Amino acid sequence: MKRRLIPVTLGAAALTLALGITPGAAAPRPDGPTPAPPGQTAAPYAPLDRSAWTVKPGPPPAGLDATAPADDVIPVVAERLHELGAARGFARQETDYPGRAITVLWKGTPPADVTAYAGSRPYGVTVTIRTGAKYSRAEAEAARTRLLNHPAATRLGITWSELNADGSGVTVGVAARTRAAVDPVPELRDAARIPDVALRLGVARVAGDALLSRSNDAPPWKGGIRTVHGGSLCSTGFAVLAGSTGKLLSASHCDRSGNLAVRDGGGQTIAPGGASVATIDSIDSMLIDPSDSPATTPRVFRGGHSSTSTSLVKGWYSNWPGDPVCSSGASTGEHCGTVYDDSDVYVDENGVRVGVIQVAAPAGQIMGGQGDSGGPIFKTVTGGVQARGILISADTTAGSMTYSCGSVAPDAAGILCSRWVNYVPISTVLNTWGVSLEVG
Repeated sequence: MKRRLIPVTLGAAALTLALGITPGAAAPRPDGPTPAPPGQTAAPYAPLDRSAWTVKPGPPPAGLDATAPADDVIPVVAERLHELGAARGFARQETDYPGRAITVLWKGTPPADVTAYAGSRPYGVTVTIRTGAKYSRAEAEAARTRLLNHPAATRLGITWSELNADGSGVTVGVAARTRAAVDPVPELRDAARIPDVALRLGVARVAGDALLSRSNDAPPWKGGIRTVHGGSLCSTGFAVLAGSTGKLLSASHCDRSGNLAVRDGGGQTIAPGGASVATIDSIDSMLIDPSDSPATTPRVFRGGHSSTSTSLVKGWYSNWPGDPVCSSGASTGEHCGTVYDDSDVYVDENGVRVGVIQVAAPAGQIMGGQGDSGGPIFKTVTGGVQARGILISADTTAGSMTYSCGSVAPDAAGILCSRWVNYVPISTVLNTWGVSLEVG
């Protein structure tokens, strides 16, 4: 199942909830799909159409050529490959930064301009195109959208879905651990209007106790700092601009009401609440309007939870499997890993469907813990970091949360951590809010 790395709830009750048991919650039915709670319907799923983006990725570093670092050129090449092929057979791509290479999966025969671009070894990047996908990314996403928005998805209790990495179709999850008396797969295939829909059992909804909930910053505010929302602890993401006004990103599950005051770890008020805090649950995003002026600066904290080091935010790009990225939350500090999936959608306990990118730390390490929610996900580039997303949850379909977090901030004592985490891509956040990334 997918578990959000919870906002730490101040007080003794937090440890009980962090074990994954919500007092009074009904147990999943063992003999069939677990539908949504009575009267609750999953919100409609609408994948963000990249063609409608008003905020574009970049800017690319100046003077790119075949001698430029792979960290700088591979995001640019990957963006161009997807741009060329999004509606023409592109199924998936995976990056290889150490090898300065990208492997692309295609449905059918790649168009001539795509093969020409790949063959030109842009900026010295080796592009390998492999054919054999049954569905393009666009076709598989359209099938999933039809399925998730069909009445059967709620009635059967769809809790999670992904586009198969080999381009073979769609896989969906339900909380039940055994198939219903009547196998739901034929109905799901009818809803998707493709024959290739697989069912995964035992994928529970994201429970409230699984939400991921630098300690004393000062204005202008930065990314990766502690935020306190009533009785919950979270982190800030990146600074953004609404016109010329600087604002801060975080996660909406840190304050579902969207009304509470936001304070830093030292008790200073960042925003008084009410109209200064806005949320969009469908992307688990919070937009904070700080009271101070200048309100924000394009920097994020790096290093451990007590570090005072920051890096400049240079721009943003899309996410692809194989990308090396780092998180930097206020509870556990900076951790780095590799993206392993870019197509998952899960359903939380409130019926909200959230599309996420998934990243894993190396074996024996963590990518984040409770209280890191809302923090920045980035990759390092020349001169600073490149924004990639906002941290929201643990991915326990990949593996369980651990009880060993290593060194954590004093206010986060007793938290749980995970090697596998989910984040909302920065492209989705910027384009849904209609704001731009603050860069330097």
